[in-house]
Amino acid sequence: MFNKRNVLLFLTLTTYCTASTSVSAPPRYRIDTIVSKNTLSEDENKRISQYAVGWAGALDTTDTTELFAARQRLIGPLEADAEMSPYVRSIYCSGVMEGIEPLLDPDNTNEMGLVNALQVLSVIGTERTSRVLLNTADSEDEKRDSARLWASIGLGKSFTVGVLPLRRVRSDANLLSNCIIREPSWFVIAEQFSALAAMQQTPNLDTPEREKLGAESLTLQTSSVTSLINSIRKTDGTDERILALSVVLPSIRIQLIDPDLDITARDVSQRALVSPLSDLVTLAVGQAELVKDNEMLFKAYGETINMAGLIVDRELALAGDDRVSLGAYWNDGNTLAISNRVAQWKKNSKN
Repeated sequence: MFNKRNVLLFLTLTTYCTASTSVSAPPRYRIDTIVSKNTLSEDENKRISQYAVGWAGALDTTDTTELFAARQRLIGPLEADAEMSPYVRSIYCSGVMEGIEPLLDPDNTNEMGLVNALQVLSVIGTERTSRVLLNTADSEDEKRDSARLWASIGLGKSFTVGVLPLRRVRSDANLLSNCIIREPSWFVIAEQFSALAAMQQTPNLDTPEREKLGAESLTLQTSSVTSLINSIRKTDGTDERILALSVVLPSIRIQLIDPDLDITARDVSQRALVSPLSDLVTLAVGQAELVKDNEMLFKAYGETINMAGLIVDRELALAGDDRVSLGAYWNDGNTLAISNRVAQWKKNSKN
């Protein structure tokens, strides 16, 4: 499988810039002992606000040591053992948003600072921060790949913090699924699918709510895969978004056999994937000559159609230990055998 984590590391290391903004020194005191309170004195309120604004402003630097220290200072009070109250979280969120305002400006060139700010917003996990993350994850609003990447990762994280209302989790996930079809960068797409899958990890739900949200997550991923495949099929020539599918399909396959997910939702999604995955494999056959000399794309196409084959064979009850995988056929250059497999799928799916 293509290693998207290496891409994340590369993007993180290459978002440095030469400009640096001078900010006043942030507070040196700690607020961990008061963040669990449901009421605050005027002085405590002021201390929390100044702490959040000061350390958020300190993210606007390209000094890695200072940047790491600022991010840790901001995340510390949000750790589970600090038990930040909803009241304090609201105050803290307002302070952080004020402090990172320059980093969110479209003209900001400090991408490393912006990436770290997005990471902090994801841990705050409020409706206000999720709105910022969602806007930043959308290629129509944000042109920087690194910002969209970490905003997408951040949305998935925000779903698991346990602060967002369920209605907001559902709303954000639906809007994020719309971003996938217009996202040009495969590694961002991969993380957007990961965020949709993260819906299943939303905490503090009873069993019916958890099952319902898990089913919605899988349904969104299935419809998004279908839309993505249809978009790729309309592209002239090869499309690097195939790299995203080489990451996404293995994840979906695991979910399709996960007993913790609603069996009806799994059956419906698996059935719905047969046609688009068949079309995807046919597309790969047609582009085999175009990608044979591109090692990265050749491998991604092979891994993608191999996973597609496993999913479709399972749905059509064609799986077997002696069945040659599509990945093996692909590596051998046997596109005729791959086409015959698709023909078999179409025949069986009509029965």
